[in-house]
Amino acid sequence: MYFKNFPRVILDGSTGATGSSVIAVDILRRVGFNNTGKTGSEFFVEYNVGDTETPESIANHIYGSPEYHWVVLMFNDKFDAFFEWPLSVRKFEKYMTKKYQGITLFFADGVTGSFLPNDTLVKTSGTGLTGWGGLVDEYDPTLNKLTITGVGSGYEFSADDLVKSYNATGGTLLTQNVGEAVVKRIVTDSSQALHHFETSGSTFDGYDDIGGGSQTAKIRLDPLSKYNGITQVSMGSGGVTFGNTLLYGYTYNSSSNYVKTNYDYETEQNEDKRKISLLNPTHLDQVIREFKSLISKR
Repeated sequence: MYFKNFPRVILDGSTGATGSSVIAVDILRRVGFNNTGKTGSEFFVEYNVGDTETPESIANHIYGSPEYHWVVLMFNDKFDAFFEWPLSVRKFEKYMTKKYQGITLFFADGVTGSFLPNDTLVKTSGTGLTGWGGLVDEYDPTLNKLTITGVGSGYEFSADDLVKSYNATGGTLLTQNVGEAVVKRIVTDSSQALHHFETSGSTFDGYDDIGGGSQTAKIRLDPLSKYNGITQVSMGSGGVTFGNTLLYGYTYNSSSNYVKTNYDYETEQNEDKRKISLLNPTHLDQVIREFKSLISKR
């Protein structure tokens, strides 16, 4: 039903399989609700998407037909039901397993060189290489955080291990490493590794565009700062050294203060997608009429 009312366009012959012109649906045409139409309780109802609910099932429940799934998506400015819709618990766990593979290492301050994707990572001693470490997946220099994959069965890292990275550009001799660091913390399940530091601030109103409401502000904290629950002081100011920072506490002392893991972050992102607003069913007929009129205009 959604594309049935879209205008058709004639594409020139160069795009046709046989060289002739073709008629196609103008899928680039867009119509949406303005913010004025999304405010006022008479226009919408708040809704929390259930674990296995889809735009089609909600439309069938609220509007009497799954064909009105586009109203559900459009009213919430969602145009991709695959990436902008909350995942079920089962799909979310599969997503996490696929995205956060391998293990995550946190380095001591003083990392040198680079750790690029697909670099080879090895443990070393003073006399040479001591074993295969894996392949670099991603390196975050702000957190001194390295995720690696392909770690051999039974192979383990320990605090104070010296690791080096190698690639074809730098060379494969012991002295031709492109990066070097000392391991201080190991997280064997990368989904449980630090994503960022965060604290909750005061509650404020009108946090969304659809109907207002209230929530507690979430404030990201600078990892290279000292935070006492009230005041955040950056490293280099007020006598704060690296040893006073949130990142130091996490990396060296396994502190969990203000820590949000990758799993925490992804869970919150997915759960936030569950909070939607739905057009009041009493306005459905009017919206459909206006949609047909606007989308078909040339």
